Amino acid sequence: MLHVRKTGMALLLTLLTSQAALAADCAPEQVQKGEALFATDCGVCHSAKADGPTMMGPNLHGLYGRKSGSLAGFSYSQAMKTKGVEWQLDSLEQFITQPQSFVAGTYMPYVGMADADGRRAVGCFLSAQK
Repeated sequence: MLHVRKTGMALLLTLLTSQAALAADCAPEQVQKGEALFATDCGVCHSAKADGPTMMGPNLHGLYGRKSGSLAGFSYSQAMKTKGVEWQLDSLEQFITQPQSFVAGTYMPYVGMADADGRRAVGCFLSAQK
């Protein structure tokens, strides 16, 4: 029983510190900017709403902490399924810089976002969609 409590506490502390670190990286202005960029650059193919539809791309609500290619009900490329990355701010930024370079063989036709501040803002917006 003690082992279960220690494991549970360790998991809780990890979750709380990772959320705090993410919050420290993302100012409210970045989340707002990211929402606008998401709407123009990503919203044609993706939803980020809790009850949003699966579109040409998967729903990105709850993306953070999810393994690549793992959302049930979406037909991912084999490359995305086997990449095995856990989506966090850094991995998402790497992906949207040049999706084809980060996951060779992805079905995502997006060429990438050159602006580093824009990538961070989109990541901040998606991190808030939990």
